[in-house]
Amino acid sequence: MNERSALPVFGNLLVVSGTASAPTYFPKRAADHLIAKNNADSGYIKEVGRSRYNNDFSFVANGKKSNKMVIPFISSLPLAFEILGDTIHQTIQPALGKIDSTQIIRTFVVHSQPSDSLFKPMMKWSDNFFAEQTLLMASNEKLGYMSDGDMINYILKNDLKAIPQIPKWVDGSGLSRYNLFTPQSFVFVLNQLKQAFDFERIKNILPTGGEGTLSSYYKTEAGFIFAKTGTLSNNCALSGYLITKKNKLLVFSILANNYQTSATPVRKAVEEFLRGVRERY
Repeated sequence: MNERSALPVFGNLLVVSGTASAPTYFPKRAADHLIAKNNADSGYIKEVGRSRYNNDFSFVANGKKSNKMVIPFISSLPLAFEILGDTIHQTIQPALGKIDSTQIIRTFVVHSQPSDSLFKPMMKWSDNFFAEQTLLMASNEKLGYMSDGDMINYILKNDLKAIPQIPKWVDGSGLSRYNLFTPQSFVFVLNQLKQAFDFERIKNILPTGGEGTLSSYYKTEAGFIFAKTGTLSNNCALSGYLITKKNKLLVFSILANNYQTSATPVRKAVEEFLRGVRERY
């Protein structure tokens, strides 16, 4: 499994595709050090190639086509310092030992991208890796170090101290079955977001009908529903905002569990229910 790190590169995963032709641009001497067991055809990788202008790698295994390989890796802190230093044109070094009062410490805050460029794909496509990394980055910003548990405790004691039912919250990705939130708590969080941010910004971040995780649903309600899905086996959820035919803004959260079918009929039933709410109110 790919590791979490302070500076993930390409999700800390390297993708290498099998090919029938000999790779180019990658020196054979370097390829000699990249011999690995190939599970697809019980051979060994003899040559590794890289495309000339991007990080697309390929290999030939016994001259036959082979399946795609996904290789986890982790970038070291020295590499992180080098990449960051190259970006901000400053020399980055770790602080060693105690810092006395005669040393001048300069702090750089580099905003490489607008925050919504992260939130938009994370919410529209339910990217769990982005969600986990965002919690860790928030922890580093607020606490000075990366810790899921400590940051969750901080949020619950501060930003969400008035939440109706104290949730059981264990990770940032939302993939753990130990995460337990009530619909009323989700509605509380959505109301907090609506008060803290302009609603136009929220509409730009959350998927609407016919896009993202709602691509197969609410197509006739596009522009009137903005919501986030949640799915685990035998559990599905939808929480967000609904603009009714009378132009009322409703905040909702629907959690369905313990069904023994696929999620599709449940999601269709929820879709029909919300259409009725939009028509009636």
